[in-house]
Amino acid sequence: MTFAALLGSEVRRLGSRRVVWWGTAGALALVVLVVVLNTINSTGTGVGEHTMRLSKLWLEHPGGVAENTLLAMSVFVFIIVVGIAATAVGGDYRAGTFGTLLLWEPRRVRVAVARLVALTIVTVVVYLVVTGVLVGGWYAGSALRGSTSGLGPDFWTDLAAVVGRCTVGAVVLTLITAGLAFITRSTVGALMVWIGYLIAVEGILAARVRSLDASLLLRNLSAFLTGYRLEITGPQTVGPTGRFTGERYLVLPGPALLRMVVIALIVAGLGVGLFWRRDVT
Repeated sequence: MTFAALLGSEVRRLGSRRVVWWGTAGALALVVLVVVLNTINSTGTGVGEHTMRLSKLWLEHPGGVAENTLLAMSVFVFIIVVGIAATAVGGDYRAGTFGTLLLWEPRRVRVAVARLVALTIVTVVVYLVVTGVLVGGWYAGSALRGSTSGLGPDFWTDLAAVVGRCTVGAVVLTLITAGLAFITRSTVGALMVWIGYLIAVEGILAARVRSLDASLLLRNLSAFLTGYRLEITGPQTVGPTGRFTGERYLVLPGPALLRMVVIALIVAGLGVGLFWRRDVT
């Protein structure tokens, strides 16, 4: 069997899973609800706080981001694709269907890689569909009951750039989660590793060892998604001049992307390696 045929089978298999359809439907329902409520509550075409403005989707200013509705909604999609990735691998372990699949295609590495590539494709499609509905709905609401002015010449370019970065971020999270599911051989196991990491490392350890902040996944993800450097300040002390001083750590978007890709490749690669070596039952 060719890899293309195996990949096509994996994509169709994922497309038939209820978690993909229900997750996508839930994300779309949330987007529609947010757009409708903002359209109804919009007070007109002025510059007031309750005016639905197209610029609220994503607006950059020198040195940072002023409006980030699209990024906030993307976080919910990230949670959806993490759940899809966890159950796409862990669910087959629980159901025992990996054994049947390997009778059809015994080359384990090809099976695991095809599953990861299929998950990447599904993740990209899900994210772009949900985001497309958000952008289209927000534009329609702003045009009908709000304002589409004040965008600036680079609005659409900046919006396309953040959509691209969020798509990459979603793929990174998908690959990490799928790798964890291969390692733990469980949907719940993969999610518990995520929860444990967020609490123990991103929460407790990062608060005690500030020098680790620049290496943590969420800090790098934040810097990459916004496209701006993230500045982290360590514990401050009073210097000889009476001014507060402290170490500063910078997380830049380019290196942040490299760190995330390396983490995703290591975790996914470890998962594929264990799938190749261990029994699937």
